[in-house]
Amino acid sequence: MTAGGRAAARVALGAVCALLVARAAAPAAHATPPAADGADYAVVQYAGGVSAQGAGGPAPSLREQGFRTLMVPRGKTRAQFLAELRNDPGVLSAEADAPVQAATLPNDPYYQANQASYMAQINAPAAWELSTGRPTVVVAMIDSGTDLTHEEFAGRLWENSRDTTTDGIDDDANGCVDDRYGCRFIDLTPTRAKGCGYTSSQRTGAVLDDHGTPGALNHSHGTIVAGIVAAAGNNGKGITGVAWDVKLMTVKVLDCGPFGAAPRGEMSSVAEAIDYARRMGANIISLSLASEPGDQSADIAPLRKAIQDAQDQGVIIVAAAGNHSPGASQVGPGYPAAYTQFTNLVAVGASDQNGQWATFSNYGPALDFAAPGVGIVSTVRSDLGLANPYGVAVDGGTSFATPIVTGMFALMEARNSRLLAADYIQVARNAATPAAAAPHGQNWAGAGIVNIGAAVARMPMTITGSALKDWKDLPAGTELRAVVGTTECGTTLTTAFGPLSRFGLRVRSEAEQPGCGAPGKTVQVIVGGSPGVPTFPWANRNEDLGLASRDITTVSPPPGPVVTQVLNGGWSNVAHLDASGALPTALAAFAASWTEVLRWDPAKPLLDAETGAWRRFVKGVPAYVNDLPDLQRYDAYWVDGSAGNAATINPNPAPGRTMDLQPGWNNFVYTGSARSVADALATLDGKYSQVLQYDNATSSWLSYLPGRARYLNDFGGLFKLKVYWVLMTAPATLTMQ
Repeated sequence: MTAGGRAAARVALGAVCALLVARAAAPAAHATPPAADGADYAVVQYAGGVSAQGAGGPAPSLREQGFRTLMVPRGKTRAQFLAELRNDPGVLSAEADAPVQAATLPNDPYYQANQASYMAQINAPAAWELSTGRPTVVVAMIDSGTDLTHEEFAGRLWENSRDTTTDGIDDDANGCVDDRYGCRFIDLTPTRAKGCGYTSSQRTGAVLDDHGTPGALNHSHGTIVAGIVAAAGNNGKGITGVAWDVKLMTVKVLDCGPFGAAPRGEMSSVAEAIDYARRMGANIISLSLASEPGDQSADIAPLRKAIQDAQDQGVIIVAAAGNHSPGASQVGPGYPAAYTQFTNLVAVGASDQNGQWATFSNYGPALDFAAPGVGIVSTVRSDLGLANPYGVAVDGGTSFATPIVTGMFALMEARNSRLLAADYIQVARNAATPAAAAPHGQNWAGAGIVNIGAAVARMPMTITGSALKDWKDLPAGTELRAVVGTTECGTTLTTAFGPLSRFGLRVRSEAEQPGCGAPGKTVQVIVGGSPGVPTFPWANRNEDLGLASRDITTVSPPPGPVVTQVLNGGWSNVAHLDASGALPTALAAFAASWTEVLRWDPAKPLLDAETGAWRRFVKGVPAYVNDLPDLQRYDAYWVDGSAGNAATINPNPAPGRTMDLQPGWNNFVYTGSARSVADALATLDGKYSQVLQYDNATSSWLSYLPGRARYLNDFGGLFKLKVYWVLMTAPATLTMQ
């Protein structure tokens, strides 16, 4: 690797306004770098580490799996040390550690473009119409650190809530001390000790960007790439990032660039950093670094394992392909971008201001996308004495293309938080703008130059939950169809999960299929041929299209003009739907003969000072025997009579009827529209412990217990003009809408 060439992040500083003007700065004088370090490192995996994750749980850390980074002892070559390690029966693998570097180009002059031009090239403004990001999306920036005090990152820094102090203690036992904003994975060498002031290899939360010095042309690599992803937008200051409102997790693996060199690190540290980001909850990992093209020593076991673990956990990794100098013989992507076996790993090349292949950008079969990598404007360190902490990356590089792609995935995940990594990547592929062929004739852009606006617009709505009929599970194989207006936009079948019916439905957007989902439209799901409830409005700007645990039910229609109630030849629990009147005249419309009526009065006092008793009317007995002189419309009562049907004109009750309920059992006629039990009884505010319904046709009781699994309850909804019992634990008023 060249000491200050291929990896340099050179910026020209100046005012950031409508048109950014680069002002060249004189290079600073540097001390002569010391001779190459005698220290070197090896990566080993010891036997006895945790080899498998628990059922359904995340993979253990690389350290728990036995991986360690060891310094080569003085007096031994790395080859000798590796040979000793490989002969140790307690060592599963031993490999040389490999260097990585920032993926930018040496200092070559080029025409500076302003920010608006390349943002338009990738259609970012169209994306911002739908999403500017969400704080729930965490992007891990694995680089030289971040200027945590920069005005563009205010409110946008991820924080580890379990280790916020600077007490020198690893409070959350995650392997990193005081990692409030992230963690540093840098191994100590003599050069780093002298040039950067590092004192140990301890993994700590010291993640401030220290790349470069005041007056230097090359500085701020980590802060530059962080700003490209997530600088605040529409805040009247500086620049805008691609994703304005996400959280940045800072993971430092590149050093300060001692004595004017490019910032460098080791591949084992990159593996540790990926592992840390995964374990700490990152959704996306951004790597604006790469090994030298063709350096196979960078293909190390812990790196592969870290990427695999991230893939298993659904984390997208966006990696720079790296760069080459004119006439270089090695032009393929460096690691990690060179891997092709991981479905979550995205390799990024760079385009120039005209959307053509940038001549420094590495190419080959592994490339997935390209993005602008020349003339990119971003944040720089605010502690370098600059009037404005912004600048233009004078030397283009895949380092600067990579965070653009990272920002795209951040916007996509913000638009729908419920897809798999492979789904986001496929949507981005389908949306990409085909790239023009390069003179070398090889793959340099994969699916094309990212079209962020099209990618975000193509994000589908996804709905998961249970498919129900009257709030009870339907059998496996029931068809669900998503319809927008008259256009079918998605189909699926239910599956059985034990006694539950589960579904996952993908609803296409208008950008994917004309006539389908877009803001202002509503998705209707047809369940087994009948319209289900609820319906789903398409998400507006900065709303999530990923809907989880959204049960959809079809609902039996309400009674028609005539309401028929079954009488079973014994005692039946029915509703009085005729006009209020005195007994026995009030039941004159009953076709079936009857002998006795009982109505439960929860407020009727008893001799033992308790309340709640029956009031009755018996035909043919003296009036003083009866204490139920009349029935009011919507009274619930029991009648003992012959079998048959009682038909009544539908009184069509108005919504909003109220009923005062007393502690203990209450028998009532529900007059609201059909709803789930929990929704229908929402005004009772948890003051009930059971609901019962008597099925007159089968002479059996049906039960519902709040909080009980749906499949264990006999019913799940209340229906208009049906009769129910509710056991109240406190007085309350039921409002039936």
